[in-house]
Amino acid sequence: MGCYGASRGEKMQFGLKTVTSFRAAIVSVLVCAALLALACMGMAFPAVTLSVCALMLMPVVLLLIAPLAGLIPMLTGLAMTVASLYAVGGWMLCGLGALYLAPMTAVYAACLLRKRPFWQTVGAVAGTLSLMLIVIFVLLQNMTGWQLYAAAGDAVADTLRTMPGRDTLLSMLCQAGLLRVPASMQETALVAVEGGYVLSAEVAEELTRQARTLAISFIQQLLPALLVSGSALNALMGVSLGLFYGRRAVRRRAYKRNEPEQDIPDLSMPPLSQWHIPRPWGMRIGIFAVGYLLMNLAGNETVYLLGALMWQVFYTCFAVQGLAAFHYSQKKRGTGRFWRVAIIAAAFMLPLVQTVLMVIGVLDQLTNTRGLRPPLAPRNNNGEE
Repeated sequence: MGCYGASRGEKMQFGLKTVTSFRAAIVSVLVCAALLALACMGMAFPAVTLSVCALMLMPVVLLLIAPLAGLIPMLTGLAMTVASLYAVGGWMLCGLGALYLAPMTAVYAACLLRKRPFWQTVGAVAGTLSLMLIVIFVLLQNMTGWQLYAAAGDAVADTLRTMPGRDTLLSMLCQAGLLRVPASMQETALVAVEGGYVLSAEVAEELTRQARTLAISFIQQLLPALLVSGSALNALMGVSLGLFYGRRAVRRRAYKRNEPEQDIPDLSMPPLSQWHIPRPWGMRIGIFAVGYLLMNLAGNETVYLLGALMWQVFYTCFAVQGLAAFHYSQKKRGTGRFWRVAIIAAAFMLPLVQTVLMVIGVLDQLTNTRGLRPPLAPRNNNGEE
């Protein structure tokens, strides 16, 4: 979607083109194809690995492609993802994937076309991802008679009972400390067969039951993180990287061709070192941590889930501020670009790094070391500022 009829040197009316360049379009489509192929090839559970790829990775990839390559490559990547989900999981998995990714794609395209401010765009994309996850959760609950966690655990157990490499997988989970053979079964855990040893039927069934319980616990803990931090980090990383690299690619093409730059907007995105939570919002978000501590004491599962969601809001917001504060300090010290980028990548992938950055963010909010928030105005004798 360009500005048709615009003369050379004029700014384009819209900020999202159908294709920014033929090379960028081809490269982006090939990258999508490679990621989807890797998610399907050589895996014991292609439907699971591809679903995780569509849930965790593809939102970032699609958001990155739009400013960098254009609308058509982004829609092509979306179509390839949905088609891959259909190939490994049928119409149901295909429909759920489209329900998750298509609204986000439409909202992001609309924000780019209308040149909405950066934080509004990130909020709109993150909110759309969270809303779609809630819709998918309700649909799956309805399909399983509101026993989604138990149904997921049963599916894991049934798959383990019928898969050829069951014993190998269960042994790997035991070595990782996720499963444990009871002391009463350790002497009879292995049975000699031709060519080696296998798990006894009793031990294999016990480990399968433990795997079912582990899967249920994992999904219960994963839901709050996906709804808040997962959606927020996907939106933030995809939008910011897309705008940054899209703008840089436009400048490079304009320099090489000796032409005016196209109007690919940056949506007034501030530098990472200046990201911060305004003072009033910092106080409000801080209350979420207190709410989590109180709700964590409740025995009700719904109240506990609400508290977990509140904690994820607090955790994510201050982890992002901590990343910005750390990036600011590294730039002041003259740290190389490679290490700054490595920290950013680690912040989005490693929970331990996120926890450290969250603490840094809280300290930065309290001390205002970067001087980004103006001091509170003194009050006069009448109590007015």
